[in-house]
Amino acid sequence: MRSSRTKTLHKEAVGVAFVLPALIPLLLFTIYPVIRSFILSFFSYNMITPMKFVGLKNYRNLFASTEIWDTILRNVEYAVAVIPITLAAGFMLSVMLSGKSKANVFYRTLYFAPHVTSMVAMSSVWLFIFHPQYGALNAALSIFGIPPIRWLNDTNTAFGCICAVTIWRMIGYDTLVFIGGVQNISKDVFEAATIDGATSWQRLRYIIFPLVSPTTFMLLILNTIDVMQMFTTINVLTDGGPANSTQNLVVMLQDYAFNRFQIGYASAISNILFVLILVIHIFQRILERKVQYDQ
Repeated sequence: MRSSRTKTLHKEAVGVAFVLPALIPLLLFTIYPVIRSFILSFFSYNMITPMKFVGLKNYRNLFASTEIWDTILRNVEYAVAVIPITLAAGFMLSVMLSGKSKANVFYRTLYFAPHVTSMVAMSSVWLFIFHPQYGALNAALSIFGIPPIRWLNDTNTAFGCICAVTIWRMIGYDTLVFIGGVQNISKDVFEAATIDGATSWQRLRYIIFPLVSPTTFMLLILNTIDVMQMFTTINVLTDGGPANSTQNLVVMLQDYAFNRFQIGYASAISNILFVLILVIHIFQRILERKVQYDQ
């Protein structure tokens, strides 16, 4: 009996030993920072003087300000503006580029390139494109007699510019993932539909779209997390301005943590972001019942 238990413990110890190389970084760089952030949210701390326990003061001050509510709303607005367009465009492009021709391979690479390119570098390029005096976009519009527009310096256009750059960055990844889902559909299904006289639209509507719903659902979750945590694009192009019109929770967190050195307050903001993503994810899980997993 003891020998059997010893062998079982030995096998479990071996399994834990194999998992440790991945578990230790997870504990150090993910789980510990989350716990630490939760604890710091109950303290007043500026990284210089000793921490002072303030209880729920950071949260009371946070929810008493209009800034946090405006920023939460803007986070949701980013998700609503970016995700549907990205998913729809990615799906349509995947249908057009799912063939195995060399031209399709070239276009896949072209669309996917922004996703793997340094976003700091690409944001700097977009910063030049949107420049009010020397930007390529205003230069193109001037051909049609349209006066220069202060794209990133106007509250009416800055938000749309951030959304456009984000869609441009994400659309290639969605397209590539959707292509994998489309190519995974059995050819027998298409052959049967063709024999039954289904048109191209009917194949798209009643075959391709339902059968890639697991892929759509996965991308919906990944895109939501990506958009809710967006930072580099906003930081380089507008830094949350003008008048906080492009600020999201991550930019607000960075401002309070590393510009104002209000670490406890910033930790409270990070916890609000965590709860917001969690609530959205729970809602998405409810939608999962509409996902067609069987092919």
